[in-house]
Amino acid sequence: MTLIEVVVAIGLFAIMSTSVLSVLGSAITMTREDKARLAAVNLASRELEIVRDTFSSVLRGPEDVGDATNPDQLPGGQANGPIVVDGVPFTVVRDTRWEAVGAGASSPCDNGTSDELAYLHVTVKVSWPDLGSRPPVTMDTVMTPPKGTYSALQTQSHIGMMVIDSLGNPKPGVQVTAKNSLGQLAPLQVTATDGCALLENLPAGSWTVTASNPGFVSLAGDATAQTTVHLQAGQLWRGVIQYDQAARILPTITAPEGYQLPAGAAVLPVTIGNSGLQPIGTRTFADSQALVAAQLWPFPSGYVVWAGGCEDGNPALTGEALPVPAVAGTTTPAVVSLGAVEVHAPAGTSVVATHAADRLCPTGATVQLGTTNAEGVLMTSLPFGTWTVGPQPDVAVGQGAPVVVNL
Repeated sequence: MTLIEVVVAIGLFAIMSTSVLSVLGSAITMTREDKARLAAVNLASRELEIVRDTFSSVLRGPEDVGDATNPDQLPGGQANGPIVVDGVPFTVVRDTRWEAVGAGASSPCDNGTSDELAYLHVTVKVSWPDLGSRPPVTMDTVMTPPKGTYSALQTQSHIGMMVIDSLGNPKPGVQVTAKNSLGQLAPLQVTATDGCALLENLPAGSWTVTASNPGFVSLAGDATAQTTVHLQAGQLWRGVIQYDQAARILPTITAPEGYQLPAGAAVLPVTIGNSGLQPIGTRTFADSQALVAAQLWPFPSGYVVWAGGCEDGNPALTGEALPVPAVAGTTTPAVVSLGAVEVHAPAGTSVVATHAADRLCPTGATVQLGTTNAEGVLMTSLPFGTWTVGPQPDVAVGQGAPVVVNL
């Protein structure tokens, strides 16, 4: 055998060895994945059987079945921790959902259903780290209580609360709780993909229902959204709460080119306006930083933003305002312009501007403008509106040409 033949033979052997190793590697990987998937199927089936046993139990019953993550640990496992099988950590997520009688509605929160809860829809999803972007192993079933168990003839009552966002779309993943006048708490529920949360098997009476999520805001600007329910025995009460991720505005107060901000700009109030703002359509903040920190309802029409706290500073009154977008979960920068004011007075004169009281600033407003320079000139700025600068009344400051004031 020549040297060339030996080299060729070695090359062919290397190629065949690589192919064989590749096939073996794929087979080992597939075996490991199949083993993990089989374990996931068994865990999902096990969870459904546990739920079915609890649902039909005389001592526990449907009231003890709810949403949970890793609710039923294997012997020796850590409570609420991953369920470990053959060294692989699995996460078991159980989602439960009551459905009401009536084919004319898709959930208990919709009209068209009766007061009776027809069945419990249970979905179990099992995932593990190597699953990657592939869907988890999913199993579901429905469980039906004896007819009339939760009907209007019984004393149990239910609350079906629909949570919608600023666009009127269902808001999933929102925590919903309820507390009655006796201090009793309903189990925490989370809205499903259709925005519905069902709080079932509650005693009749007055209940305060609260929606709460970090970073969310109500239409009134509160961190939680609440409504009061007067629940009657056997009733399935339905209602709607508006609740969405907060929007934020980052204002920057600016003076016209060649002019400076007033000396009191750091404590200059900032006002936002939208006809949907409760109760008067506007909200005034002590300064720019207070607005930055505020969680705002994301009105689709946005906000008009202006400097100062008085009504005639609103640029929308002259049709010159451009609404600042308010997008849920985002911060939007906003340029807040002042009007140019040129003051002539003896050098070193301290100049103060005052604004008369109006509907939005009932005590009026005072702004320190600064001090005239050695030439007796102060190139400053003010919020839009009608001001008294020094002793000079009726100084109309706007977005147009600079206002010249001689003192």
